[in-house]
Amino acid sequence: MSAELELKLGEALRGVARMDKTARGLSLSRLPEWTYAQHAHEPGVAKMAERLAGAHIDIETTATKITVTYRSLRDSNPSTNWISGPSTIAVTTEDFEQNISHRNGDLRVWNFDVIEQEIEGEDSVAEFELPATNTPRLVQIWLPQNCPIELISIEANDEWQPPSSCFQPLWLHYGSSISHCEDADGPLGVWQVAAARELALDVYNLGLGGCANLEQFAARTIRDMPAELISLKLGINVVNNASYTARTFGPAVHGFIDTIRDAHKTTPILVISPICCPAHENNPGPSETGPDGMVKGQEFSRHSWIGELTLRGIRQILAEVVTQRSATDPNIHYLDGLQLFNETEALTMPDGIHPDAAGYRKIAANFVERVPKQWLGA
Repeated sequence: MSAELELKLGEALRGVARMDKTARGLSLSRLPEWTYAQHAHEPGVAKMAERLAGAHIDIETTATKITVTYRSLRDSNPSTNWISGPSTIAVTTEDFEQNISHRNGDLRVWNFDVIEQEIEGEDSVAEFELPATNTPRLVQIWLPQNCPIELISIEANDEWQPPSSCFQPLWLHYGSSISHCEDADGPLGVWQVAAARELALDVYNLGLGGCANLEQFAARTIRDMPAELISLKLGINVVNNASYTARTFGPAVHGFIDTIRDAHKTTPILVISPICCPAHENNPGPSETGPDGMVKGQEFSRHSWIGELTLRGIRQILAEVVTQRSATDPNIHYLDGLQLFNETEALTMPDGIHPDAAGYRKIAANFVERVPKQWLGA
C-alpha cells in the first residue's frame, strides 16, 4: 500500500481507533493502541476489537466502480462444529446499497481455546458497480463485523477523497456481543448501523463480544473520543461472566459514567439495560451451554449475601442509577432493553442469548421507534 493511499485512508476511516501498517496493507482495531496493555491478560478483547462492527470508509467521488481488496481471517472450531460466516463488504450511497461476501481468506482452526492450525487462503476482491452521477457524492464502504481483515487496497474509476467535513452527528455506542452483532446479515445488519442510517447519524460501535464488563480502559476510550450522542448497553456480560454483585455493580456503573463525564460534560448519554435472555432473567451466571446448544443459568448460591445478579436485578439497578443521576444531570436517560427485544421476541434466539440476523434488524427497528426523543435532542 502506498504512503499516499495510507494517508487518505487514515482520514477516511470511521469507527476505527488503531491502524497498523503490515507487509501488504493495514490492520485495524476499534480500540486505541494504548488500551492493549490493559487487556493483554484477556486476548479476547483484542480479538473482538479487531472484528470491525460498524467500521466504515467514507469517501467523496463520482466513481461508478469501486474495488476493495482485503485478506480476512475467519475462525472455525471443529470440536463444536462451528465456523464463522463469510466476510462481507457493503457499499452504500444515496438510494443504493450492495453486499459482496467471500469465504476465501485465511482460516484459523481452534480446538476449544487452543489454535491447532492456520490455513492460508487468498485475498478477497469486492467489485462494486454504482449508479452514474455527475457530481461527487458520499460513498460509504462498510467493513466485515465478524472477522479481522488486512485492508490491502481501494481502487476506483475516478478520483476519490476523504469527505471535507462530517456529514452527520456522531453516535458512540458501547456494549456486548448483542451490540457487536457478529451473526448479523453483513455489516449493514449490525443493529446500530441499521438504526443510525434510519436516524441520519454516524456511528462508532464499541460493541465487543463478551467484553462489556465496565473496564476503565473502555470508559477512558469513550471519554477521549468526540461524540454528539453516547449510549451504553450494560448488563448481559456482567451476568453471564458473573463479573459483579448487587453490591459492586451500581458503583461500577457510576464510575464508568463519571469517567465519561470528565470530558463529555453535557453530551446526552442513554443507558440501555439488557434485552431478554430467558436463562438469566431470574437466574445468575456464569452462563453454561447445555447439550441442546442453549444457554443455561445457575441456581443461586446458599450464600445470599453475595448478591448474585440476574437480568431483572440489573434492570432495576440501572434504572435507579439513571434516576439518581438525572436529578443533577438532565442529559442522562434510560431505555429498558425489553423495549428492544422482549420475552416473545427472545423465543427466536438460536442459542437463547444472541438474536439471529432478523432479530438484530428487529432491535434496530424497535430502537428507532422507542429511543427517548430527548436523547436525540428532539
